[in-house]
Amino acid sequence: MVRANEKLGVRLITECEVKALHCEDGRVTGVESSSGSISAPVVVLAAGAWSSLIQSTGTPLPKIDVEPVRGQMLCFETQPPIAQHVLYSSWGYLVPRRDGRILAGSTTEFVGFDKDVTIDGVSEIRAMALEIAPVLDDSPLVDSWSGLRPCAQDGLPVLGPHEEVEGLFYATAHYRNGILLAPITGELIADIVTGVPTSPLFAAFSPNRF
Repeated sequence: MVRANEKLGVRLITECEVKALHCEDGRVTGVESSSGSISAPVVVLAAGAWSSLIQSTGTPLPKIDVEPVRGQMLCFETQPPIAQHVLYSSWGYLVPRRDGRILAGSTTEFVGFDKDVTIDGVSEIRAMALEIAPVLDDSPLVDSWSGLRPCAQDGLPVLGPHEEVEGLFYATAHYRNGILLAPITGELIADIVTGVPTSPLFAAFSPNRF
């Protein structure tokens, strides 16, 4: 993806923290970053769980509440592999990898930006995993981690332009489906920014609904 963007003339700036947006007279003019100011007539705010922390140096930004939701995960090692497809229950899921690893998840915790893996979380996921596949009781637990999912008040993504700040577009709050919805989100936001008509159903995800 990096090479494809570079071939199209896209300038990628890595290891760079966006600290605030520059807004003047009701429109966005760029961003303030750890590498300095960057001018831009259009800004897509896609900061995930941190989206609500991005403020403005000028015109106040509209209030969009996106909060982090911690999800803990476990990884079991199985040889030979015990599954070829994702396994679901009402409590959780197991995702098999080709090398025999089984990813098990996940918790749903409203604990702010705390990414710690907890004893309670590990116990909960392990119990869920054994309920789906009891054979995992003999499989070693080889890794654990957590991530922060961005969740809006109503659980829906926040996508599109904000009517109060010209040039500001949102692409955030995909909650548990960020990777799955990334391609269609990129396509939709590109269409909106460039003026391509979109379905009226898209209004359900507008940042102006809050």
